Amino acid sequence: MSKKVLMLHGYAQSGTIFQSKTGAFRKHLKKLGFELFYPCAPSKIRMTDVRDTDDFATTYNTSATAIDIFGWWLRDANNQYKVPQETVDFLHDYIVENGPFDGIIGFSQGAGYAGYLCTDIRGLLGLSESQQPDPKFFITFNGFRMRPEWFQAQYEKRLLQVPSLHVLGELDTVVDESQVMRLYESCDPEKRTLLKHPGGHFVPSSKSFVTKVTNWLQVVYGDIAVEGSNADADENKSKNGSTTDAATEPQIDDDLMSIIDGFGKV
Repeated sequence: MSKKVLMLHGYAQSGTIFQSKTGAFRKHLKKLGFELFYPCAPSKIRMTDVRDTDDFATTYNTSATAIDIFGWWLRDANNQYKVPQETVDFLHDYIVENGPFDGIIGFSQGAGYAGYLCTDIRGLLGLSESQQPDPKFFITFNGFRMRPEWFQAQYEKRLLQVPSLHVLGELDTVVDESQVMRLYESCDPEKRTLLKHPGGHFVPSSKSFVTKVTNWLQVVYGDIAVEGSNADADENKSKNGSTTDAATEPQIDDDLMSIIDGFGKV
Protein backbone atom coordinates (compact mmCIF):
# COMPACT_ATOMS: atom_id res chain seq x y z
CA MET A 1 0.00 0.00 0.00
CA SER A 2 1.34 3.42 -0.94
CA LYS A 3 2.14 6.03 1.69
CA LYS A 4 0.12 9.16 1.02
CA VAL A 5 1.61 12.64 1.31
CA LEU A 6 -0.35 15.89 1.43
CA MET A 7 1.38 18.54 -0.73
CA LEU A 8 0.53 22.14 0.17
CA HIS A 9 1.49 24.66 -2.50
CA GLY A 10 2.85 28.15 -1.97
CA TYR A 11 1.21 31.55 -2.29
CA ALA A 12 0.30 32.48 -5.88
CA GLN A 13 0.61 28.87 -7.00
CA SER A 14 -1.97 26.09 -7.43
CA GLY A 15 -1.96 22.36 -6.95
CA THR A 16 -1.20 21.94 -10.64
CA ILE A 17 1.67 24.43 -10.62
CA PHE A 18 3.20 22.89 -7.49
CA GLN A 19 2.94 19.45 -9.05
CA SER A 20 4.82 20.66 -12.13
CA LYS A 21 7.49 22.30 -9.95
CA THR A 22 8.17 19.08 -8.04
CA GLY A 23 8.29 16.54 -10.87
CA ALA A 24 11.78 15.19 -10.11
CA PHE A 25 11.07 15.20 -6.39
CA ARG A 26 7.83 13.28 -6.94
CA LYS A 27 9.61 10.70 -9.11
CA HIS A 28 12.14 9.90 -6.38
CA LEU A 29 9.52 9.67 -3.64
CA LYS A 30 7.45 7.33 -5.78
CA LYS A 31 10.39 4.90 -5.72
CA LEU A 32 10.05 4.86 -1.93
CA GLY A 33 6.37 3.99 -2.19
CA PHE A 34 4.96 7.48 -1.60
CA GLU A 35 1.94 8.85 -3.46
CA LEU A 36 1.72 12.63 -3.55
CA PHE A 37 -1.59 14.51 -3.47
CA TYR A 38 -1.81 18.15 -4.58
CA PRO A 39 -4.90 20.01 -3.36
CA CYS A 40 -5.51 23.55 -4.57
CA ALA A 41 -6.30 26.23 -2.00
CA PRO A 42 -9.80 27.71 -2.30
CA SER A 43 -8.88 31.41 -2.04
CA LYS A 44 -8.24 32.81 -5.51
CA ILE A 45 -5.73 35.65 -5.84
CA ARG A 46 -6.54 38.56 -8.09
CA MET A 47 -3.85 39.13 -10.67
CA THR A 48 -3.87 42.83 -9.79
CA ASP A 49 -2.56 41.85 -6.34
CA VAL A 50 0.65 40.33 -7.73
CA ARG A 51 1.28 42.02 -11.05
CA ASP A 52 2.95 44.96 -9.31
CA THR A 53 5.57 42.59 -7.87
CA ASP A 54 8.73 42.68 -9.97
CA ASP A 55 8.88 39.36 -11.85
CA PHE A 56 6.19 37.83 -9.65
CA ALA A 57 6.60 34.41 -11.27
CA THR A 58 10.20 34.14 -10.06
CA THR A 59 9.45 35.75 -6.69
CA TYR A 60 6.72 33.24 -5.84
CA ASN A 61 8.15 30.36 -7.91
CA THR A 62 4.94 30.18 -9.92
CA SER A 63 3.82 30.39 -13.55
CA ALA A 64 4.03 33.68 -15.42
CA THR A 65 1.18 32.65 -17.72
CA ALA A 66 -1.25 31.21 -15.17
CA ILE A 67 -4.43 33.18 -14.57
CA ASP A 68 -5.70 30.95 -11.75
CA ILE A 69 -3.44 31.28 -8.71
CA PHE A 70 -4.41 30.71 -5.09
CA GLY A 71 -3.44 31.07 -1.44
CA TRP A 72 -4.32 29.26 1.77
CA TRP A 73 -5.06 32.72 3.16
CA LEU A 74 -4.93 36.29 1.86
CA ARG A 75 -3.65 39.34 3.72
CA ASP A 76 -6.05 42.13 4.68
CA ALA A 77 -5.62 45.89 4.29
CA ASN A 78 -3.49 45.93 7.47
CA ASN A 79 -1.15 43.25 6.10
CA GLN A 80 -2.49 40.75 8.63
CA TYR A 81 -4.07 37.37 7.99
CA LYS A 82 -6.16 34.59 9.44
CA VAL A 83 -6.85 31.16 7.99
CA PRO A 84 -10.36 31.48 6.52
CA GLN A 85 -13.03 28.95 7.43
CA GLU A 86 -13.26 28.15 3.73
CA THR A 87 -9.69 26.77 3.85
CA VAL A 88 -10.35 24.77 7.01
CA ASP A 89 -13.52 23.22 5.56
CA PHE A 90 -11.82 22.47 2.26
CA LEU A 91 -8.86 20.66 3.83
CA HIS A 92 -11.14 18.76 6.23
CA ASP A 93 -13.17 17.43 3.29
CA TYR A 94 -10.05 16.76 1.18
CA ILE A 95 -8.43 14.65 3.90
CA VAL A 96 -11.64 12.72 4.59
CA GLU A 97 -12.00 11.97 0.87
CA ASN A 98 -8.35 11.25 0.00
CA GLY A 99 -6.57 10.45 3.26
CA PRO A 100 -5.43 9.62 5.76
CA PHE A 101 -1.95 10.98 5.01
CA ASP A 102 1.37 9.70 6.32
CA GLY A 103 3.03 13.07 6.01
CA ILE A 104 2.74 16.68 4.86
CA ILE A 105 5.11 18.55 2.56
CA GLY A 106 4.71 22.27 1.98
CA PHE A 107 6.36 25.10 0.11
CA SER A 108 6.48 28.70 1.38
CA GLN A 109 2.96 29.64 2.55
CA GLY A 110 1.93 25.98 2.30
CA ALA A 111 4.97 25.03 4.41
CA GLY A 112 4.05 27.60 7.05
CA TYR A 113 0.53 26.20 7.16
CA ALA A 114 1.86 22.62 7.28
CA GLY A 115 3.90 23.43 10.39
CA TYR A 116 0.90 25.06 12.04
CA LEU A 117 -1.34 22.08 11.23
CA CYS A 118 1.19 19.72 12.77
CA THR A 119 0.64 21.34 16.17
CA ASP A 120 -2.79 19.62 16.24
CA ILE A 121 -4.12 18.64 12.83
CA ARG A 122 -7.25 16.91 14.14
CA GLY A 123 -8.22 19.76 16.46
CA LEU A 124 -7.57 22.45 13.85
CA LEU A 125 -9.47 20.69 11.06
CA GLY A 126 -12.14 18.88 13.09
CA LEU A 127 -11.01 15.35 12.19
CA SER A 128 -11.21 12.08 14.08
CA GLU A 129 -8.15 9.93 14.71
CA SER A 130 -9.37 7.36 12.19
CA GLN A 131 -9.77 10.09 9.57
CA GLN A 132 -6.26 11.45 10.18
CA PRO A 133 -3.76 9.99 12.68
CA ASP A 134 -0.80 12.11 13.76
CA PRO A 135 1.45 12.68 10.72
CA LYS A 136 4.64 10.61 10.71
CA PHE A 137 6.61 13.52 9.25
CA PHE A 138 6.45 16.94 7.68
CA ILE A 139 8.88 18.61 5.31
CA THR A 140 8.92 22.37 4.96
CA PHE A 141 10.55 24.12 2.00
CA ASN A 142 11.10 27.79 2.85
CA GLY A 143 8.48 27.49 5.58
CA PHE A 144 7.93 29.81 8.53
CA ARG A 145 6.16 30.16 11.86
CA MET A 146 2.96 32.10 11.30
CA ARG A 147 3.47 35.57 12.82
CA PRO A 148 0.14 37.09 13.97
CA GLU A 149 -0.42 36.94 17.71
CA TRP A 150 -3.59 34.85 17.47
CA PHE A 151 -1.57 31.87 16.16
CA GLN A 152 1.07 31.86 18.92
CA ALA A 153 -0.86 29.99 21.63
CA GLN A 154 -1.08 26.99 19.34
CA TYR A 155 2.72 26.84 18.94
CA GLU A 156 3.36 27.48 22.62
CA LYS A 157 1.26 24.59 23.98
CA ARG A 158 4.31 22.38 23.45
CA LEU A 159 7.12 21.83 20.96
CA LEU A 160 6.00 20.17 17.72
CA GLN A 161 6.48 16.42 18.10
CA VAL A 162 6.18 15.41 14.44
CA PRO A 163 9.58 14.54 12.88
CA SER A 164 10.41 17.50 10.67
CA LEU A 165 12.83 18.46 7.91
CA HIS A 166 13.30 22.19 7.39
CA VAL A 167 14.79 23.17 4.03
CA LEU A 168 16.38 26.61 3.84
CA GLY A 169 17.44 28.37 0.64
CA GLU A 170 20.47 30.52 1.46
CA LEU A 171 19.60 33.00 -1.30
CA ASP A 172 15.89 33.16 -0.50
CA THR A 173 14.73 36.80 -0.52
CA VAL A 174 11.04 35.98 0.10
CA VAL A 175 11.27 33.98 3.34
CA ASP A 176 14.46 34.91 5.17
CA GLU A 177 16.50 32.63 7.40
CA SER A 178 15.16 34.05 10.66
CA GLN A 179 11.60 33.14 9.65
CA VAL A 180 12.61 29.58 8.77
CA MET A 181 14.49 29.24 12.06
CA ARG A 182 11.48 30.37 14.11
CA LEU A 183 9.52 27.37 12.85
CA TYR A 184 12.53 25.10 13.25
CA GLU A 185 12.95 26.20 16.88
CA SER A 186 9.26 25.46 17.52
CA CYS A 187 9.97 21.76 16.98
CA ASP A 188 11.35 19.12 19.34
CA PRO A 189 15.19 19.24 19.08
CA GLU A 190 15.27 15.44 19.00
CA LYS A 191 12.94 15.30 16.00
CA ARG A 192 13.94 18.25 13.81
CA THR A 193 16.52 18.47 11.03
CA LEU A 194 17.78 21.54 9.16
CA LEU A 195 18.92 21.22 5.55
CA LYS A 196 20.36 24.14 3.59
CA HIS A 197 20.85 24.55 -0.14
CA PRO A 198 22.72 27.31 -2.02
CA GLY A 199 19.64 28.56 -3.87
CA GLY A 200 16.61 30.76 -3.49
CA HIS A 201 12.85 30.42 -3.19
CA PHE A 202 12.17 27.06 -4.83
CA VAL A 203 12.08 23.32 -4.21
CA PRO A 204 15.48 21.90 -5.25
CA SER A 205 15.31 19.04 -7.72
CA SER A 206 18.93 17.92 -8.14
CA LYS A 207 19.63 14.24 -7.62
CA SER A 208 22.11 14.95 -4.83
CA PHE A 209 19.62 17.09 -2.93
CA VAL A 210 16.64 14.77 -3.35
CA THR A 211 18.86 11.91 -2.16
CA LYS A 212 19.39 13.77 1.13
CA VAL A 213 15.62 14.10 1.55
CA THR A 214 14.95 10.45 0.75
CA ASN A 215 17.75 9.40 3.13
CA TRP A 216 16.05 11.41 5.88
CA LEU A 217 12.72 9.74 5.12
CA GLN A 218 14.34 6.32 5.32
CA VAL A 219 15.71 7.21 8.76
CA VAL A 220 12.25 8.38 9.89
CA TYR A 221 10.55 5.22 8.67
CA GLY A 222 13.39 2.78 9.11
CA ASP A 223 11.69 0.18 6.92
CA ILE A 224 11.40 1.58 3.41
CA ALA A 225 13.59 0.72 0.47
CA VAL A 226 13.88 2.24 -2.98
CA GLU A 227 11.77 0.32 -5.48
CA GLY A 228 13.88 -1.09 -8.30
CA SER A 229 17.15 0.09 -6.74
CA ASN A 230 18.91 -3.18 -7.54
CA ALA A 231 17.73 -3.05 -11.11
CA ASP A 232 18.95 0.54 -11.45
CA ALA A 233 22.35 -0.40 -10.08
CA ASP A 234 22.65 -3.36 -12.44
CA GLU A 235 21.74 -1.14 -15.39
CA ASN A 236 24.36 1.45 -14.44
CA LYS A 237 26.95 -1.29 -13.98
CA SER A 238 26.28 -2.78 -17.40
CA LYS A 239 26.56 0.62 -19.05
CA ASN A 240 29.53 2.01 -17.17
CA GLY A 241 31.34 -0.99 -15.69
CA SER A 242 30.65 0.38 -12.21
CA THR A 243 27.69 1.17 -10.00
CA THR A 244 29.13 4.58 -9.09
CA ASP A 245 30.10 6.08 -12.46
CA ALA A 246 26.65 7.46 -13.20
CA ALA A 247 26.32 9.02 -9.75
CA THR A 248 29.69 10.81 -9.96
CA GLU A 249 29.25 12.13 -13.48
CA PRO A 250 28.90 15.96 -13.47
CA GLN A 251 25.37 17.20 -14.16
CA ILE A 252 23.77 20.57 -14.84
CA ASP A 253 20.39 20.50 -13.12
CA ASP A 254 17.35 22.63 -12.40
CA ASP A 255 18.80 23.85 -9.10
CA LEU A 256 21.80 25.42 -10.84
CA MET A 257 19.58 27.13 -13.41
CA SER A 258 17.31 28.46 -10.64
CA ILE A 259 20.32 29.81 -8.75
CA ILE A 260 21.62 31.53 -11.90
CA ASP A 261 18.19 33.04 -12.59
CA GLY A 262 18.04 34.36 -9.02
CA PHE A 263 21.43 36.13 -8.95
CA GLY A 264 20.02 39.43 -10.15
CA LYS A 265 17.28 39.40 -7.53
CA VAL A 266 19.36 39.03 -4.37
